[in-house]
Amino acid sequence: MTRIVVQADIADQIRRAHGQIELIDDQGNRIGLVRRPPSEDEIQFAKSRVGSKGPTSTIDEVIARIEAL
Repeated sequence: MTRIVVQADIADQIRRAHGQIELIDDQGNRIGLVRRPPSEDEIQFAKSRVGSKGPTSTIDEVIARIEAL
């Protein structure tokens, strides 16, 4: 694994972000994505939904919605 150390202000921006974060260089080219792990509250919410009735989506539908954001 490669480890890159970022400045404190950048690290704070990443910590405060919700969802995935796109990293770009000074030319606007995508370097990569950062995904934070789910919080304990998010995990508990997801577990509470297991087996519940309601609308469902395929993984392809979920990906399409996320990409549309």
